Amino acid sequence: MRGAKSKLLIGLVALTVLAMVLIDLAALFVLNVYATDRVDSALEEIRHSLDSISGRVVTVDGATVVQQVPEGFLVAFVDENGKIVRQSAPAGLTGEPITAPRFPQPVPPDWARDAITLSSSDTQFRVRTFDLGAKAEIEVPDSATPVRFRYAIVAGSLAPGERAVHQLLLFELIATGAAVIAVSLFGLIVFNRSTREQRESEARLREFIAAASHELRTPLTTIRGWAELHRVSGKPELTGLALSRIEQEADRMSQLVDQMLQLTSLEQGPKFRRDPVDLRAIAAELIADASVVQPDRQITLDAPEEATVPGDANALRQVIGNLITNAVKHTPAGTPVTVTVRGGTIAVTDHGPGMSPEVMVRIFDRFYRAEGRTFEGGTGLGLSIVRSIVQAHGGEVTVSSEPDAGSTFTVSLPTVRSSSDY
Repeated sequence: MRGAKSKLLIGLVALTVLAMVLIDLAALFVLNVYATDRVDSALEEIRHSLDSISGRVVTVDGATVVQQVPEGFLVAFVDENGKIVRQSAPAGLTGEPITAPRFPQPVPPDWARDAITLSSSDTQFRVRTFDLGAKAEIEVPDSATPVRFRYAIVAGSLAPGERAVHQLLLFELIATGAAVIAVSLFGLIVFNRSTREQRESEARLREFIAAASHELRTPLTTIRGWAELHRVSGKPELTGLALSRIEQEADRMSQLVDQMLQLTSLEQGPKFRRDPVDLRAIAAELIADASVVQPDRQITLDAPEEATVPGDANALRQVIGNLITNAVKHTPAGTPVTVTVRGGTIAVTDHGPGMSPEVMVRIFDRFYRAEGRTFEGGTGLGLSIVRSIVQAHGGEVTVSSEPDAGSTFTVSLPTVRSSSDY
């Protein structure tokens, strides 16, 4: 099991890394496309502005053009023979110089009519050539007369986009590392918790098997003893007594097995019905039944109004019945018992010997029997079943008690159906 969980953790980390890498690649692709489209859009705007002057006599102030070229762009003027007669030097957004791409010498007439990508030692450029016609001239500072040119090559740097890509890549690497660490830590926590819960479950199972074996051994030993006594004694008058005791212990063993099966089923998370249940009516019926069995016992009901909760009527009847039976069994004859019902709260109070704090801590444990308490054929599972049923209904059961001051078992149930009940 541990090997399978380790493989699951490794697989989870691997899937996280793969997902983050795919996200990183997609983000880088989108950002590169955006940077390229941004420069291409600027080149397209230049083309539209040059279309209006193409073929006319144009005199360009070379110095002004060089000064007005946007950051990250350069312009080169090419004559009809493909010779570059003037070229600006590109600069980045912060003014640092950028190495220009190398243009072919001479520049072919139809070169880069559509935008192409060229690389320099620093970055990449999107380059496009524009034909201004045979009458375009450029004024340059070192020439007395304008210099005739035919083409203008405009190149836009992708450096800003590349810088953003690098920043994004660094951020994504940090995010990926953080995600992997977080997933790994989460997986380890879940793995350790699952392993701890598994060990605790196995320990509870071993304890349950040991306790169940001990509880079953007692009636089996009694049955075997009476059967052996009947076989070897040869006294007919013992037959009735032996059969009666064997039947009693068989009934006790059957009850124990039934409660063990019920408790196991409850711990597997059963889904109870969620019908309206009147706790006051159920308590009144169970008190009437107990009063018939023990007419000398004063069992009173304190329930001034109807108390309806969503739940399984039979299961909640078992809860109240077990608490009343528990109060009757473990208190001296004639000790009064009070059942109080308020909304979703049921409290069963006796005025018996009470319990010590050590007993209260373990009172809901399976097969737990406190020393010095009387048990009339009990299995030690009744309160465990009560707790499991109450928890399955989304409630809780508590006990308060002091030695020689009686005990109160309180069940608190939700009065409104939760969303998980639908």
